[in-house]
Amino acid sequence: MRKILLLMAIVLAAGCQPMAVQRDRDGPVPVTLRVDDAAYWLEEWQRLMDLPPEQLDQAMKLREQEFKDNPRDVRNRLRLALLLVEGPVAVRDTRRAQSLLDGLDQAHISPSSRALAALLSQVVRERLAAGDKIATMKQGLSESEQRVKELERQLQELTDIEQSIQQRETPVERKERE
Repeated sequence: MRKILLLMAIVLAAGCQPMAVQRDRDGPVPVTLRVDDAAYWLEEWQRLMDLPPEQLDQAMKLREQEFKDNPRDVRNRLRLALLLVEGPVAVRDTRRAQSLLDGLDQAHISPSSRALAALLSQVVRERLAAGDKIATMKQGLSESEQRVKELERQLQELTDIEQSIQQRETPVERKERE
């Protein structure tokens, strides 16, 4: 009797194990799917990166609509954030993605969703920091270019003065010519 109960417990535990995403290459519907699996998120990202522009626009509209319909759903929020952070350049919106990630209720999400959210948040923070650094560097470059132009102008003025001094004749030089 104990062996049968143990066997049933093992079978039950094995049946509760998560299944990875497996897609039939010809169809859009997964054969098996566990929504919160790391393989799902990687496949989602890979599929988005390969979309042509018109399908990418459709995917973006679909993600936005799903999020509007159910903004509390972690999956909808992460799918849209993933597209906005790591999707093709045409649809990236770092600040909007950050607001989506900030709105996640960390207490009620699974470990793999939490890990994805943390990774995306880190990417967003690094991009925002890099953007700020680039803006600062551009400002410094602009100021340096203005300073260089001012110095070139001053140098030209000094060169002009020097040439005008050289072109003037001294009274001694005039007497010598006469």
